[in-house]
Amino acid sequence: MRLWHLVVFILALSMILAIVRDPVGRIALIVFTTALGEVVIGTTAVLALFQTIGAIGEAKGLFAHAEAVATTTLVLILATAVMSSWLFAGAWLVQASLP
Repeated sequence: MRLWHLVVFILALSMILAIVRDPVGRIALIVFTTALGEVVIGTTAVLALFQTIGAIGEAKGLFAHAEAVATTTLVLILATAVMSSWLFAGAWLVQASLP
């Protein structure tokens, strides 16, 4: 870690702590973090879904097709569960931070 990394880290942390002091800033930071997490998780889920759908097209044989379909189903279920959990955690944090 270089010295300027430390300076940037301290500057970012001080800005976050200054924003969190105000209730409106706290909620804005929670909403921003929740939305950013949703975008990252959603992008990852879509890329994983493309891979599993591609595996269906490349499958040779009945067992390979069944495995690819099961993997696609697992990706859809897992991505939905993780994104819903992240959204509900963000909503819970917003409710908990309101006076």
